[in-house]
Amino acid sequence: MGYERLPREYRLKRSRMRLFLWVIAMGTVSVALTLLSADDLPTSFTYPFLALWVALMGWLFHATLRCSTTADLKAIHVRAMFKRRRLAWEDVQGIRAERNPGAALQENAPDVLVYAFGRNGRKVLLPFLDDLHVNVEREVAVLLEAWEELRGEDWTPDPVAAARIDRHDARHGAMLNAFAVTMMAFVPLMVAALLPLFVDMPGWLESVLHPFVALGVGLPLVFALTAVTTYRRRMRDG
Repeated sequence: MGYERLPREYRLKRSRMRLFLWVIAMGTVSVALTLLSADDLPTSFTYPFLALWVALMGWLFHATLRCSTTADLKAIHVRAMFKRRRLAWEDVQGIRAERNPGAALQENAPDVLVYAFGRNGRKVLLPFLDDLHVNVEREVAVLLEAWEELRGEDWTPDPVAAARIDRHDARHGAMLNAFAVTMMAFVPLMVAALLPLFVDMPGWLESVLHPFVALGVGLPLVFALTAVTTYRRRMRDG
């Protein structure tokens, strides 16, 4: 039974904890050297700023260590940097793993994140329940089994929450599709931006194909149009 495998706790791995501490330490040293070597900065600014930076980095490290996801017989407890959430099993509307749309843009970011959906259908990220820290498929299976056993025999899905979850699914799918299409559009737009260097073109077309316009405007436009179109189609198709 799923509940017999509770409690389960998910925290930052020790190896990633050491890496995080190393990054913070190196960043702090770099900031300190930059400030102390700047001749035009008054000490009245340098030392207070450096003290503030050290305090901020110390708080960030401490807050990250305190973040966790815990599942026991009563609820799922989520401790984030700024607040805590308690999701009683009977209030949970779903637990699922999802692809992380921003993984391609962040080094060492998890490819898969896990969310729980509360009574109102809003999704809650479960910290450190991701493919960098655990076997996601196994852990989600345990939580789903525990949820089905502990939510109560009279549990029924909330229709308002279900509608909100459907909209979330449509948005998430639209984001993933928009990221994929935008990445595929990068090379054609780059080629188009380089064409005026090799081919004579009318002035207006050369302005349109300027790198700032082709990439700075073209890529966001492709992303936005793809996301909106995909979202509307998913909502229409149900």
